[in-house]
Amino acid sequence: MKRFNSTRRDFLAACSAGLLAGRAGAALGDFQAPGLGEYQRGGMVYRRLGQTDMDVSLLSFGSHTDPADRLPAGQDKTILTPAGQARRDRIIAHAFDLGVNLLDVYASEGQWEPAARLVGGRRDKILISLAHEITPKDIDQAARFFGHVDLYRFCAQQIDQSALENWDLLRKAKEAGKIRAIGISVHIERTMNMALDELEGIDFIIFPYNFIHARADYGEFLPRAIRQGVGLIAMKPLASGSIMELDPRARAGAKPEFETLQLWQTGNKPILPAAVAELTASLSRLPDETLCMAAMRFAYSRTFLSAALTGMFEDRLLEDNYKALTRYREMRPQEQAALGAAKRLAELRGASWLRPEYRWLEEQWRG
Repeated sequence: MKRFNSTRRDFLAACSAGLLAGRAGAALGDFQAPGLGEYQRGGMVYRRLGQTDMDVSLLSFGSHTDPADRLPAGQDKTILTPAGQARRDRIIAHAFDLGVNLLDVYASEGQWEPAARLVGGRRDKILISLAHEITPKDIDQAARFFGHVDLYRFCAQQIDQSALENWDLLRKAKEAGKIRAIGISVHIERTMNMALDELEGIDFIIFPYNFIHARADYGEFLPRAIRQGVGLIAMKPLASGSIMELDPRARAGAKPEFETLQLWQTGNKPILPAAVAELTASLSRLPDETLCMAAMRFAYSRTFLSAALTGMFEDRLLEDNYKALTRYREMRPQEQAALGAAKRLAELRGASWLRPEYRWLEEQWRG
């Protein structure tokens, strides 16, 4: 006997079959393979977000604020010092001038009001992405701040009853015209696949992707998401800044081999000096770029990604990420060699190469 596994999405689709049949045929006919529907304006590249009508800048501005500038503002909430907020606003405005058009904003870090002020008269050119606060009250407040929300998501580690209830709230808000596209952020591949099955109308998924945590390009998830036309946005393309710590040239005047060995001298890792030397030599063959620039170009070169979403706390990081868009479709042998050497160094260091709050990624996403 053939076994039929019905999902929530199957059920709702069957209920709506008569209404959606025409639209489904049109969607399949209009579907473009990854890498199409892409254009360049100035130095910025834009890609279509899944099957939405939005073109997203390949370099997009992440939500996290600089921990050095944060002040407590209640339970699990922070705001920035006046100087920190002014610096963040200046960097975001510079990003807009460079063509960045997607700004991710966390209310928990006190950024809704500053973002609304900053976007100002450019609202028709800037896409606002929000997360987490998805009660009807929160969604209405967001709509008052921004007029509407372009991308709205929540974080889900599993697709349980709570996630389904959250999803229904987002669906209803989208139907009411308060949101243009709905999705989730997720770190676990099995949850990504469940989302494709269970979350009807999903427009995008935000997931970790960098040259170390590519997990063999997510063998099952990526082909399925691409076939379904779901927009894909990479978060942590620099592993939340940890990749910078692997770059011996990131610290001016440092002696990278000695510093790294000092960290590991009690760890009995005899191969480490050679690994650090290999990385240093590989980076020396890239005189005009850093390891982070090569890592960003790795993400940019993946044509199935609509955007790479990264936090930028300094003008220099924004400029480097922007410069990495040059030759964004190609990875030179020197860059491949540098990324390979950095990956080997990360493997030798285990989870310790990651910042403490992200070390759990090593277990989840070791490629």
